[in-house]
Amino acid sequence: MKRYAILAAMTAALPAAAPAQFVSAVPPADILAMPNQPSVAADRRDIRRSIREGRRSGDISRAEARSFKREYAAIGELGQRFAQDGLSLSEERELQVRTEALRGMVNARRVRGEKP
Repeated sequence: MKRYAILAAMTAALPAAAPAQFVSAVPPADILAMPNQPSVAADRRDIRRSIREGRRSGDISRAEARSFKREYAAIGELGQRFAQDGLSLSEERELQVRTEALRGMVNARRVRGEKP
């Protein structure tokens, strides 16, 4: 009798435990949204403005500005190519990393404080 009671309890608990064993392979939607991340387009506008201001103030030489603008254009072209079939997480991350690297180079050149 005791054995049947244990078997009945286990049988009743089994359907409740089974779904917990199957986890979705997709990350949660709130991770995908990344609301605190500024858009790459907004970052690019800020970088473009910073290049222009650095050139006007003399902190960035003409050759450096051209180099920064080439990288700026390359990021834009890459973003358009990636967007044709929709951005994957890795593509979005690559655009963010390249944008941050360009921002770092432009800011480093501007804060050095020496004229080219």
